[in-house]
Amino acid sequence: MESLVFIALTPLAIVLMMVVSLVSWRRREAPGGWALFAFSASGLGWLLFDALALLAPTPASTVWIVKVTCLFGPLMGVSWLAFVLSYTERFTLTARLAIVALSAWSGVYALMALTNDAHRLVWDTWEVVPDGSLSRIAYTLGPLGWAQTVFAWTAVTISLGVLLWAYAGTGARSRDLSRWIVAGALVPMALSVSFLVGLGPLEKDFTPIAMAVSSAAFAVGLARYQFLDLLPIARTALVDNLSEGMLVLDPRGRVADVNPAAQEALGASRVALGSLLRDSAPELAEAIASEPDATFRLGEGADARYVDLRVSSLTDRQGQDSGRLVLLHDVTRRRLERAALHRANADLYDANAELQARNDELDAFAHTVAHDLKNSIQGVLGWAEILRDEGPDLAADELRQIAGDVVTSAGKMGTIVHELLLLAGVRQAAVEILPVPMGAVVEEAMARVRLAHALAPVQPADWPVALGHAPWIEEIWANYLGNAAKYGGPAVTLGADTTATGQARFWVHDDGPGLTPEAQASLFVPFSRVGTGGVEGHGLGLSIVRRITERLGGTCGVESSPETGTRFWFALPCASETSARAPLALTAVA
Repeated sequence: MESLVFIALTPLAIVLMMVVSLVSWRRREAPGGWALFAFSASGLGWLLFDALALLAPTPASTVWIVKVTCLFGPLMGVSWLAFVLSYTERFTLTARLAIVALSAWSGVYALMALTNDAHRLVWDTWEVVPDGSLSRIAYTLGPLGWAQTVFAWTAVTISLGVLLWAYAGTGARSRDLSRWIVAGALVPMALSVSFLVGLGPLEKDFTPIAMAVSSAAFAVGLARYQFLDLLPIARTALVDNLSEGMLVLDPRGRVADVNPAAQEALGASRVALGSLLRDSAPELAEAIASEPDATFRLGEGADARYVDLRVSSLTDRQGQDSGRLVLLHDVTRRRLERAALHRANADLYDANAELQARNDELDAFAHTVAHDLKNSIQGVLGWAEILRDEGPDLAADELRQIAGDVVTSAGKMGTIVHELLLLAGVRQAAVEILPVPMGAVVEEAMARVRLAHALAPVQPADWPVALGHAPWIEEIWANYLGNAAKYGGPAVTLGADTTATGQARFWVHDDGPGLTPEAQASLFVPFSRVGTGGVEGHGLGLSIVRRITERLGGTCGVESSPETGTRFWFALPCASETSARAPLALTAVA
């Protein structure tokens, strides 16, 4: 009766096997396609010969046909192993040689089955028994038969584990496909094992029919999931090798898939498959929820990374939400390059501004040389001509007056040259920054300025200690005191205090008529003068003050009104115990 059921199921099983064989043949160039075709073709051969054995007219022909089926069983195991190795990118040269050897062994095993009467290694005992109107063979396996059976199903089990391992880190669609593969492999294995050990009620081996069931599972995989079109190898080639980071989340926010580029973009916030994203990468989870198409930052300080985020919804065949696809593009390098470009542009802008300032100073210098120096030189030449032409006839008082005027003109020229050299030297000189004894510096400056002692300025008892370069700071005091002597009133006060920013501020205050807002705006510019044309000057002093204070890390300014007079001030960093012990070096500026 069981043989009749087998014969009844055989046509449907043959159709299923043929469908799988045809589809796998059409996809034979895909990884694993040839092996899957060999698997289905071997199963088809086993099924046909097993059915023919039941329909054989004589017991001897039944035994002979069953012996021929011993070729197809081993070939199915070998082709299945070859399929899995090729499908999972493990079909190396060693694997190819092993498959060739196992295929040759299948032929040897078939020959051993055909000659079993002589050695009984494949079957120990066998007999043809009637089963209704048909006849089937009943046998017990010999040592070689058991070894081949155990080896075949062990190879299938191992290859099944390799296949499931390949799918372990893939998405839901691939996991659904793996269920069909498991069904296709386990059903015939379970029937074969139960028949061989006598666990079930069946006395006929239905393994070929079970292979047809596995073929049906493969057919569903081929049709529904494009089994040979979307492979783990394709995922490796397309997803793992993407330069863009890719992250797949299921509807609950768990990580279903992630590629190496995404892990690299996340840096220290690496995620694990199956984990909730909010637990492993809370910053990314928050960014996906709040700003799904924006740039966000991971980490702090020098380890911070910037990532462009793109989020798309995923739906299944019924249009239901099945998760989200997150694309991550690491733009850290681009942001750093852009920041470097901005800094370079800013530096270029500053350099252009500095160059323009130098050009303006050169223009003003040309004006000064053409005007002030020319006037002084003409004065010296004029007096020299008088001495040359009329010298013997001049009285002693006249000679002394002419000599005094020559000295005055030469002094003016010397002052201009000194201040021009100082203006240029402040930018270029490399000096050591030290705490400055301000009281001594003020006395040196007053000794240089005519009329400064006559002013008898009021000075504080103690001066704050600032950091600077004493010779340059002396020039600041000399300029301020000189302006107070020329343009200020009779009362001059020197003072100092500490600003809210921690700098020491020094000033010279006079009770003169003060400066208009227009006059204050033009101060500290080269060749701009404080007072009117009634007092001689060439306008370099305050520009020198500005350049010195900026070079020393300070500031300068003026406060003036007709009611309170004028206060010129400058501020420098305060000295500390550390700076007193370890002087700073101020390098030259190109």
